[in-house]
Amino acid sequence: MNSSLCHGWVSHRRLTPRAHAFAYRIGMFYLDLDEQAWLKSLSRWLGHWRFAPLCWRETDYLPGSTRRGESLADAARSLVEQATGQRPLGPVRLLTQLRCWGLSFNPVSFYFCHDHEGVLAAILMEVRNTPWRERFHYVLPVQGNLTRPFSVAKAFHVSPFMGLNMDYHLRFSLSADHIRIHMQNWQDGLQVFAADLALHRHPLNRRSLRRYVMTFPWMSLRTVSAIYWQALRLLLKRTPVHDHTLSQGDLALGQPFEDPENAKSHPQR
Repeated sequence: MNSSLCHGWVSHRRLTPRAHAFAYRIGMFYLDLDEQAWLKSLSRWLGHWRFAPLCWRETDYLPGSTRRGESLADAARSLVEQATGQRPLGPVRLLTQLRCWGLSFNPVSFYFCHDHEGVLAAILMEVRNTPWRERFHYVLPVQGNLTRPFSVAKAFHVSPFMGLNMDYHLRFSLSADHIRIHMQNWQDGLQVFAADLALHRHPLNRRSLRRYVMTFPWMSLRTVSAIYWQALRLLLKRTPVHDHTLSQGDLALGQPFEDPENAKSHPQR
């Protein structure tokens, strides 16, 4: 099986206009969308029932397509094709937090889309914001491998404490043992923010799933609560608030780029 459970840490570091940082333990799922039938039969802890301890529902993702009956894998492929003109026909693997006790929220879910030979062709990011609960999609075409970082202009208002006039720089590292994602926000030649996701992959089976539920019993609620708690801390620091800006469309295309200053940087816990 290609699917796995992931345990690790997520950390944020804001550099300006107010210094602010935090780190949390996190649990996520890395799911091969071709293995859904097996996933649903894995354990009573994970079901299709909305209020189950963990619930897998395709319609929680890319709802503009999946709620019209399109499979989630095909919906992801269609967005990649819309952005790049090329449709990846191989496996689609999703890094996400599952619906937990009825609550579904992911600040970002990552779709790793492969070509018909099983080579990674593109990464689709499905981003959601709070408190507006809007969605936006960034497509990052992979050219050869993941050694080069990606750059994409920020096109979606995520946080009230950060404006749109900046670029994302992203770096990915995937292996059988770990998944690491590092993101920086740059504005006018200066880095203003950094986020790291560092995960260790574990086999997905009945025992590990039960242990996951015990370790992260309220993962979705914990994510939402952490967002609002950090927002309160930023308000108390008198961090400037930006007006909410509606996005033009819901899809943006990034590109690999040369980043000599950060060529040796890797995501850290």
